[in-house]
Amino acid sequence: MNGLERIKTVLDGKQADMPPIMLHNFMPAASELGMTMEQYRTSPENIAKAHITMARKYSLDGILLDIDTCMEASAIGVPVDYPEDEPARVTGPASNDIHALMEMMNPDKLMKCDRIQIMLEAVSLIRSRVGGELLIRGNCDQMAFSLAMLAYGMTDFMADLLDEEREEQILALIDRAYAVHLQYHKLMKQAGADITSFGDSSCGPDLISRDCYLKFAYPFHQRLKKDLEQEGIQTICHICGNLDNIVEDVAGIGFTGVEIDYKTNIENAAKVFAGKSAVFGIIDPSGMFYFGTPEQVAEETRHVLDVFQGKNLVIGAGCALPSNTPEANLRAFAEAARNWSAKA
Repeated sequence: MNGLERIKTVLDGKQADMPPIMLHNFMPAASELGMTMEQYRTSPENIAKAHITMARKYSLDGILLDIDTCMEASAIGVPVDYPEDEPARVTGPASNDIHALMEMMNPDKLMKCDRIQIMLEAVSLIRSRVGGELLIRGNCDQMAFSLAMLAYGMTDFMADLLDEEREEQILALIDRAYAVHLQYHKLMKQAGADITSFGDSSCGPDLISRDCYLKFAYPFHQRLKKDLEQEGIQTICHICGNLDNIVEDVAGIGFTGVEIDYKTNIENAAKVFAGKSAVFGIIDPSGMFYFGTPEQVAEETRHVLDVFQGKNLVIGAGCALPSNTPEANLRAFAEAARNWSAKA
């Protein structure tokens, strides 16, 4: 099996010849080639070169193509800062007028955004060079709840979730953000991604209650799964932090895959997602991949594979790897995964 076949086999609920590996590695991919984040995010050629080089070097089965978590936000007009050697970041709300924010949420703005065009061209370049060999996963951050929050401002948005008088307006804003987000998935698929993925990093139990998740995020996750199925698009859901309080809710949606952060109870997650969604990730990107020793990374890799028995899992980091993640740790991860075998 090649990388594409290996991951696709797991996504289809079957067992591959060996556990597939994939890393959320746009920052180390750039830093390993001596690129600043500015040089990376402004050049489709640099993006493609960085990811293909990283995949070849560490024998990855797929490429998770990401630029930063502000792509849609910048497209609709949310203020964004672009540090030379850090990922882009939102610097403030777009407006304090919720009606103005709803007007900003126009899906047509995506095709007019230079940053979105760079991303789509990078996908096409990667497709032309490794398509059919490595799985190409186009990341579509941020999903509706998180995009609405970035536009509204985190403090006011979170406070207004608890204001019954604002509930209808907040849901209407998320609904408009959803239309923008759905269009990004379609564009990513058209550009050549085999699958897509999304982050809804602010709707997890680390930030909001399960009740708030079920009211303001869960219905849009259900809708996205249904709408993408109609488009023939498979997607991976990522929610940062500890998912224990909502893990069964997320599993019940039936996404093709769910990327799990290291804080989540992986023994329980392995059971809950079995037969429902393939699991991606789980290893701590900072505490283990960046600060750990190669021996610790290898041990943790084997532990995660033992928990899942090498099934229903595309192993990697539970979230984005930091820039300059040690090469020795990345090699230890890849070698441990490739050499793993199920215990009798």
